[in-house]
Amino acid sequence: MDGLRVSISVADDTQSVVTVAGELDMATADLLWAELEPVLQPGRTVVLHCGELEFMDSTGMRVLLRASRRATEVGGRFTMTEVQPAVARVLELAGVTSDLSRG
Repeated sequence: MDGLRVSISVADDTQSVVTVAGELDMATADLLWAELEPVLQPGRTVVLHCGELEFMDSTGMRVLLRASRRATEVGGRFTMTEVQPAVARVLELAGVTSDLSRG
């Protein structure tokens, strides 16, 4: 699968679910940030559903760390669900697993 597909659903006033599918890398990281940034708001939990995220490189990881930091800065929360083994491995090797809430 080439590219990245992103969809956002607003669960309620306090939560948005961002579903990603495909590959999160240098070519697609800006696309994900453009979708994530507007939903990182005070008091809002942003859940990144990674069930169909097949690949992630360090550029993609940087976007996730940026999103987590921004959520914290504005008084929100950023969490990831259904993290696939290949993506989890990248996070573990970089030592950033604890920096990203994973549900």
